[in-house]
Amino acid sequence: MRIEMPKGARFIIGRILQDGYDAYLVGGSIRDVLLGKDPKDYDIATSATPESIIGMFEKTVPIGIKHGTVEVITDDGCFDVTTFRSEEGYINKRYPENVRFIEDLIEDLRRRDITINALAYNDQKGLIDPFGGFNDLNHRLIRAVGHPVERFKEDALRILRAVRLATTLDFNIEESTLLGIIEEMDGLVYISVERIREEISNILMSENPGRGMRMLFELGLIKYVLPELLPLASFNQFNRYHDKDVLGHTLEVLDRCPRNLPVRLAALFHDSGKPRCFTIDKDGVGHFYGHEKESASIAREILQRLKYDNRTIHLVDKLISLHMVPSEMKNEVKLKKFAIKMGIENIPLFIGLKKADHGGKPDVGGIHAAKLIDFERRLTEILQRNDPLELKDLAVNGDDLKSIGIRNGRLIGKILGILLENVLETPGLNTKERLLEIAAKEAENDNRGN
Repeated sequence: MRIEMPKGARFIIGRILQDGYDAYLVGGSIRDVLLGKDPKDYDIATSATPESIIGMFEKTVPIGIKHGTVEVITDDGCFDVTTFRSEEGYINKRYPENVRFIEDLIEDLRRRDITINALAYNDQKGLIDPFGGFNDLNHRLIRAVGHPVERFKEDALRILRAVRLATTLDFNIEESTLLGIIEEMDGLVYISVERIREEISNILMSENPGRGMRMLFELGLIKYVLPELLPLASFNQFNRYHDKDVLGHTLEVLDRCPRNLPVRLAALFHDSGKPRCFTIDKDGVGHFYGHEKESASIAREILQRLKYDNRTIHLVDKLISLHMVPSEMKNEVKLKKFAIKMGIENIPLFIGLKKADHGGKPDVGGIHAAKLIDFERRLTEILQRNDPLELKDLAVNGDDLKSIGIRNGRLIGKILGILLENVLETPGLNTKERLLEIAAKEAENDNRGN
């Protein structure tokens, strides 16, 4: 079996072998090639020490010298080269207390988490597979290397990585590995929020995000990573427009969403406030008045805790807060104001979420779908007409108002807002001459009022 790799990786391995050391392509890159996927990166493991690697190649960067990693820069790209190592005495179920450089490839592979990641290859020796990773690839299984409890006890992040790999590869988790996850899940309390955020994001950006999130619920992991979502499970909505509980609906919406992280985060949290807002009327019908605001508040708290960037938090907040905007909105001025509030550039994301939300519940006769199609059409027409929608689109600005004698900053802001209201209703008013006429009258009225 010959595994394809970049010229740069093959050059590095060949050069190390030439100096009498062992060197192999290792880990996820082999897994991906064998699955017919394009690896994101190619990692190399070697018996050579970091100092030897630095001396061997012209361009290197000691990016993780403590753990034996040197980046080698070639004309074909950059490659991480790491010395074979063993790890002992994990601190807080995450960081190895002792890292020791070794010369044994098998011992190096033994410390890895999952069998399909514990593969090595070079052109001389072919595929090295001491833990049955190739067989697990063929059977689409996620299996821990060695004893699962020991692997997860060493590093609890491996629990989330196992779920993420099962999700992204559409594999199943092998039974003893599942039992190890359940036994060691308490170790997740030691994992940093940044690492949890990374794994959640990877699950959400997979082809089967709903499956990954359901696994977190079924294995009991959700209480460690997103405890705010626990009430969604088995929450009956008592409403003919919802044939699933809140969790079931949420996961279906998630699977229907475009592959965009803010949109999928919004989908995950868009109904998180429903249990807090639930009321039931005299006819036994459930209602969730104001749940979009409550859900947005919950989402903000979660995303801030997980240290997502402010731009993502702000966009997710908007998407959730506005996701109940009625598709049958007829008033064009209101439609324009909605577009302004959502942000012109975010309209396609909003439509993607809205379509997924409608697709995740019954639609007798396709009524909701038809309304949404019309809503999207009308929004698109407005955007394509390039109607003025924001202050920056007006034919005048603050300096123009000053030029006709309006000096007060508060009044300038007020009048610009009035001008925008006029232009939203009648786009043809957006000429400098006409707007200055309106501005002058508004200034005069303001002076009379004072």
